[in-house]
Amino acid sequence: MSLERLEIEGTFNFRDLGGPAAEAGESRVRSGKVFRADGLAQLSDRARADIGELGIGTVIDLRDIGERAKLPDALDGLDIRHIELPVFDDHFFPSRPLSREEMKAAAEATGMDLSDRSLGRIYELMITHFGHRLAAAVDLIAEHCADGVVFHCSAGKDRTGVIGAFLLDLLGVGRQEIVDEYAITSTHLSGGFLEAITRNFSDAGISGNLAQTATAAPPELMHEVLDRIEAEHGTASAKDGGQPGGVEAYLLAHGMDPATPGRLRQCLLESEPNRGPDRG
Repeated sequence: MSLERLEIEGTFNFRDLGGPAAEAGESRVRSGKVFRADGLAQLSDRARADIGELGIGTVIDLRDIGERAKLPDALDGLDIRHIELPVFDDHFFPSRPLSREEMKAAAEATGMDLSDRSLGRIYELMITHFGHRLAAAVDLIAEHCADGVVFHCSAGKDRTGVIGAFLLDLLGVGRQEIVDEYAITSTHLSGGFLEAITRNFSDAGISGNLAQTATAAPPELMHEVLDRIEAEHGTASAKDGGQPGGVEAYLLAHGMDPATPGRLRQCLLESEPNRGPDRG
């Protein structure tokens, strides 16, 4: 994984999920195959050329319809597959902002109170109610990773961050490395990004402290997500010959293709260079 962002004009948080720092046991995560990003609506001609040079064949847009309509991905001229997979099933950012009365009615109908948009609540809702969408996103990444894929939301932080963490977990990357990769986002999302998100999304239903909601990626929050999943699904791993546990069991319970973990490992794991046998 790379903690450094790629210099793609019009983005703030575009980076490779693989690289020398992404160790997974005796292997590492191959670079140049799976990328994560914030919104792609402000891409310049130079940025589109750079994305083409990265060999990306598929873009997976995790945003809701209200976000996509306001800031559609600027991919014109690229021979690229664009897949819309709204993690929140268009509930958080529908085609138009909902009134308080409509939010109350929706909460009664779905069992989800979306009036609280604090970070902790967003993650709780995502894990509790949208596991099927997270599983579908992981399946899609496994399906298209050989041809190069980038998945993104608006900030490349919450939806993108959880899916990135799940992918690294399935590949065998350690907990601390996963959390570090998630948390570095807050370093990238400062200054220009905060100005842009404030300007573009102040009317999109984001409430509370915008700087905290839109840019913070506190490591303890990802620890809480992974701790909860392990508490509910165990820690045993099929990679070690046991039954699936943790993230893998959670995703399987929400419809992930059982072949997906193997596909990801085949596509994305490579032997560490210059690592010979232990000669004791």
